Amino acid sequence: MSSDIITTLEIDKENSSSKIFVVKEISGCDSSFIISCVLGHFVKNRSAVLIISTHNSIKHYQNVGLKMNYNLIKGVDAGLINVYDVGNEYVDKLLKNEHLSLDSIFESIKEKVEQMQHKYDMVNVIVDGISHLLNMQYNVRDVNTVCSNIIDLVRCYKNSLLFLHCNVANELDVTHVVSNLLCHKAHMVLEVENLTSGWSADVSGHLTLKYPGRKFEDEYMFSMDLKPTQYLFKLFDRGVKLLAPGTV
Repeated sequence: MSSDIITTLEIDKENSSSKIFVVKEISGCDSSFIISCVLGHFVKNRSAVLIISTHNSIKHYQNVGLKMNYNLIKGVDAGLINVYDVGNEYVDKLLKNEHLSLDSIFESIKEKVEQMQHKYDMVNVIVDGISHLLNMQYNVRDVNTVCSNIIDLVRCYKNSLLFLHCNVANELDVTHVVSNLLCHKAHMVLEVENLTSGWSADVSGHLTLKYPGRKFEDEYMFSMDLKPTQYLFKLFDRGVKLLAPGTV
């Protein structure tokens, strides 16, 4: 049941250029279901992807993927999926009293993408947990710089997709600053938020899509209709269902 997300993001269509997506969590709402849906699409369509993780483990996405009828580990074993666990590398360096620089992290990412590109024409990238780089004591400027470098790297490859996943605490938190910086560079922004009214048996939360990148596209250049698109979503063990506001 990931088709709603895939169709809405239009990643099932052939694109002539790379696209940048920013997934923005608001007030602690869990948006990992979006990454799971996207991974399922990549695996089923044999599209290469590099997962850069500081948040959820590969085991988490494997367990979710099995419920959604795809096997992420098989993709890893086949070389279709590559995982770079930045969190583990950071801890290893910390235990050795060594420093892991963001420049070093980016060079590792660049090397992995280039290695995969020799085998696959298109290499997609998912950065899971941008905000956790701040917990590792990197500052906003450096985090924004490494994300900009990743964006420039992905844009070098035709048709490649980049997903930047941000955990956002609230508007007064520094994570809000980082996510806003990234949103200005995105083709599409996905804001995931809990229900303001609390728990519901019929709906899990709100999904708002914003399109900052469309103002640079020819077909939308002179259009005033760039308003956000709003959905309700309901999570299931095997996926997610998008609902129009007012239909529940």
